[in-house]
Amino acid sequence: MFIRDYITGLALWDTPKERVRQNVEKFLVEEKGYSPNEITVDYEFDVHIPEGVAKATADLLIRIDGKNAIVIMCAPPSSLIPYERLALACARVLNAPIAIATDWDDTTVMDSYTGETIGKGRESIPSRKNIELEWKDVPEDKLEKAKRILITYLEILHCKGCRIERQQS
Repeated sequence: MFIRDYITGLALWDTPKERVRQNVEKFLVEEKGYSPNEITVDYEFDVHIPEGVAKATADLLIRIDGKNAIVIMCAPPSSLIPYERLALACARVLNAPIAIATDWDDTTVMDSYTGETIGKGRESIPSRKNIELEWKDVPEDKLEKAKRILITYLEILHCKGCRIERQQS
């Protein structure tokens, strides 16, 4: 079975995780006031580590005024906890001030720079008109740790076989 992606219109496999993402996409646009043009679905990016470059994907990336603002990782129902760490690591690598993990029933909103929880429940997701963002540099030690966490979680949770491409010297 397939479902249509709310943002892109593409046909996708109907999975529990995908249903969560479709609910989130619709909620962001219809309830929180984000434009579909500000939301990137399956945002793929490179993670540079000393061993080379790995590919990573954020389920949803919201960009405001051309800057990464919010990373959202969608979890299958009842499996939110590992996705909190994944969302936080992903937001730090992308230098987005807010990280969100949600399984639709439960949602955790975090300050990506401090790692502190700043909201619980999907209603705590900031609305487009009330969002306040401050971009900072992620300290190098936190950034390197976030890269390792991100690669590890993608390998375990998504079984993507995170292939690291060796960089040419």
